[in-house]
Amino acid sequence: MGVPVTLKALRPKDYSETPRTLGEHLKKRRRQLGVLQREAAAQMGILTETFANWENGKTEPVAAQFRPVIEFIGYDPTPEARTLTERVEAKRRGLSVTFDQIAGHLGWDPATLTRYLNGTWRIPASRMAALELLLSAKTMDLTDIHRLPRRPRRSGRSAST
Repeated sequence: MGVPVTLKALRPKDYSETPRTLGEHLKKRRRQLGVLQREAAAQMGILTETFANWENGKTEPVAAQFRPVIEFIGYDPTPEARTLTERVEAKRRGLSVTFDQIAGHLGWDPATLTRYLNGTWRIPASRMAALELLLSAKTMDLTDIHRLPRRPRRSGRSAST
């Protein structure tokens, strides 16, 4: 009679070692930590369903929600920003602020910033310098930006009129 033998095989990883999508980055990090989706979501301060949707590629966080992603993964998983618009978006992700808060910090109307970024208007040198200063600033030097309204106050009739 033979001796019973149990063979064990390594289970293939269910995530990519070279993630390309945000979901793949999240899954790889979660698996490395050995946590469940609900535990990862709790660490990030979001709902389990939200984390699952991000990990499965059904939805993605907006820039203003991106800071917990960067903190969880340990880096910004998006491609390196090359254009001015991409650099502004990367700064928004890193700060977890809205486009309106970026414009407000600069003292500009959001529509003006949009026109500069999409090339409709040429950015004057003084404004470009202000924008470059914001883009090169350290996060800790921009804490006041979070006190700005996430959306600008719209003028118009009040609810009581």
